[in-house]
Amino acid sequence: MQVGFYFDQTRCTGCNACRIACKDWHDQPSGLASWMRINYHEEGPFPNILASYLISNCYHCEEPVCSYICPNEAITKREKDGIVIVDKEKCREEHSCGIISKEAMGPNYLYGESEAPCQIACPVHLHIPAYTALIAKGRFKESLNLIRRRMPLPSVCGRVCLHPCEEVCSRKEVDQAIAIEALKGFVSDNVPIELPKRLPQTQSDKVAIIGSGPAGLGAAYDLIRLGYGVTIFEAFSKVGGMLTLGIPEHRLPRDILNRDIDYIKALGVEIKTNSPVDLNSGLDDLLNQGFGAVLIAIGAHKGKRLDIPGADLEGNLVGTSFMRDVNLGKEVKLGNKVLVIGGGNVAMDCARTARRLGVSEVGVSCLECCDDMPADVSEVEQAREEGIEIYDSRTFTKILSNKGRITGVSCLEITGCTFDENGKAHFDVVGEEEQILEADTIIFAIGQTPDIENNEKIKLSAMGTIEADLETMMLDNKGIFVAGDCFSGIASIIDAIASGQKAASTISRFLQGDVLRVRPQPIIKASDIKLEIPPETQKQDRQPMPLLSPSERVSNFKEVTLGFTEEAAIAEAERCLNCAGHLCKDVCPYSAPQFVEEGKARMQKCNYCVDRFDIGKLPICVEACYARALDSDTLEELKAKYGDVQIAHGFKYSDGIKPAIIFKSKQK
Repeated sequence: MQVGFYFDQTRCTGCNACRIACKDWHDQPSGLASWMRINYHEEGPFPNILASYLISNCYHCEEPVCSYICPNEAITKREKDGIVIVDKEKCREEHSCGIISKEAMGPNYLYGESEAPCQIACPVHLHIPAYTALIAKGRFKESLNLIRRRMPLPSVCGRVCLHPCEEVCSRKEVDQAIAIEALKGFVSDNVPIELPKRLPQTQSDKVAIIGSGPAGLGAAYDLIRLGYGVTIFEAFSKVGGMLTLGIPEHRLPRDILNRDIDYIKALGVEIKTNSPVDLNSGLDDLLNQGFGAVLIAIGAHKGKRLDIPGADLEGNLVGTSFMRDVNLGKEVKLGNKVLVIGGGNVAMDCARTARRLGVSEVGVSCLECCDDMPADVSEVEQAREEGIEIYDSRTFTKILSNKGRITGVSCLEITGCTFDENGKAHFDVVGEEEQILEADTIIFAIGQTPDIENNEKIKLSAMGTIEADLETMMLDNKGIFVAGDCFSGIASIIDAIASGQKAASTISRFLQGDVLRVRPQPIIKASDIKLEIPPETQKQDRQPMPLLSPSERVSNFKEVTLGFTEEAAIAEAERCLNCAGHLCKDVCPYSAPQFVEEGKARMQKCNYCVDRFDIGKLPICVEACYARALDSDTLEELKAKYGDVQIAHGFKYSDGIKPAIIFKSKQK
C-alpha cells in the first residue's frame, strides 16, 4: 500500500492556510531553506501570470533515492503505507555528512545550502558528491539519472572533459583527487540504454539553434525540457560539431557520442544536417519562419597559422582542418616526418592521429615547458608512450624548404615569455643559435577562431568572436543569441555546454517576456571553502585507469581508455569525503529535504502527519484547506476518485522517480 496526496490546482486559491497549519501543528519554521515549503511558480508576463502552489516538499517516492544514499541509514520507507520516515536521532550522527567548517565559513553559512568545491568548480554545477555516493552504494542507474539532470552529454564528459572538479577535489589534501570524470564515464557505460519518451511541447514558442556542437546540444537539452520546440541546423553531414569533427575516435568513439545525441533527439529535439544558415539574411529568415528566438552556436572551426616565413608552403596543414578531414573519412596526405606546432589537446590529437595513420616519426613542439603545457597530462603521457617526441620551450622563426618542399622548422629555445600591453609576445631566448627540427609536414595547432566575418547582423570582437551582451548573450538584434566558443573564445567542452545552458535560460526568460537582466549572485570560489577533514581518514590510492598497450593502439583508432570495472568504480567512489553533506537533498528531484538552522541541523521533511495518520486522521494541511483542494488516501483510492497522475503547472516530475501524488491540473 502506498499513501498519497491529491492536489486540485483548479480549487487552490493560494491562501497559504495549509502552510500556516503545518507550521502551527509541527512548531517548525516554514519558508525558504525550511521544510514544508510551498513552491511558487510564474509563467508569462504580467498580467498573464499563472501562479501555482504545491502542498509539500516530499512526495514519498515509490523508490526514494534519499534512503539509499544516507550514510547513517536515517531514512527509511515504511512497508505498510509507503511513507518516507526520517530518524532524527541517526541523522548526521555516527558517520560524517558534511565536513565544511561552520566556524571558518562565517555567520552567513547555511548547512542546507553548502556546496562542495568540486560542485562549485564544475561549469554545469553537477551534484558530484551525490552521484559519486550513489556509485559507492552500487546504485548506478540512479547515479546516471542524477547526472542527467544537468548534463546532456554524460558519456562524452566521462571521457573528454577537462575535469576542473578534480583540480579542487578535497581528497588531494589526503592523497589524490577522486577520478570524477572516469566515474561519470563508468555509469554511462554500465547502465542499460533506455531512450526517454518524447517530451510534449508545452510552450507556444520554438527555438532555432545554429550548430550541433556541445553548446548547441546543451542549449537544446535544457530548452526541450522547458517545453519549447527545438530545431538544430547543422552545416555538416554529421552531428556533434567539434565532438565529431575535431576529436579522434581513440578518445571519443562515435557510438559513444551518438548514444548521448540519440538521447537528446529522443526527447524531441529535431536536428537537420547539411543545413547551413546564412548568418546575415538567414537569421531573419528563421524568425520569419516562426521561431521565437535563434541561438548561434557555431563553435570555432577556423584554425590559425604562425605568422612566420614559409607558413603558406604546400605541406603545411592546420590542425582543425586536418582533424575534420580525417574524421569525415577523407584521404589526407602526410609525409614521413610530421611535426605538430602547439601544446594543447588539439596538438596531441593531431600528433596521435598522424601516428595512427602510419607516420613513423611524429613530434610536438610548443612554447610552454612540459609542466606548463595546456594539454591534459594523461594525453601527453600517452603520446610519449606511442613514440611521439615532445620538443618544449621553443619559439619558431621560419619554415624551411628545399625546392618548394618542406624540410623542417627553425626555432630558438626559450625559458619563458611575457606579453606587452598590445598582446605581443616577448621571449626570453637561450642563446642566439637557431635549432632545426626536421619535418616534411607541419601541422599548426595554435588556436582557433569562429569561421565568420562581420556583416549587418554580426559584429566581431578583436579576438574574432561574436559580440553580444555578456550577461544576456543577446546580440543587438532582438531575439538573436550566441553561446559557446564563437562567443567566449576557445574553451573546454564542459564550458561550452554551460554556455549553451546559460543561453537557454536567458532565451526562456526572453520568450516569457521577462526582463533579461537579473541581480548578480555572489560568487563563491572553490578555494573559499574551508574543510575539516576527519583525522581518521586513511590514505587510499586512486584507482588506475586501465589502458590499451601502446603496441595495441598505434595502428588503429580503438578507444585507449578501457574504463573501470564495477569493483574499481565502487572502490574509487568510496574515497569521496562528502564535503558538503546533505546528500539526501542533492539526490532528491523535488528538493524535499530541508534543514532548520540550529546547532547541528537535521533533516526535516513532510511525513504526512504520520502521528495523525496512524490514528485515522488526515494530515493537518488537508484538514486546514477550506477550498477542499487537498486530499490524502491510498494511491489506489485517489486514482479511483480523481483519475491518474497528471502534469500540473509549476511542478516537474522526475524522469525516473515517481511521486505519490495525484494532480488535477489547472489549464493555462
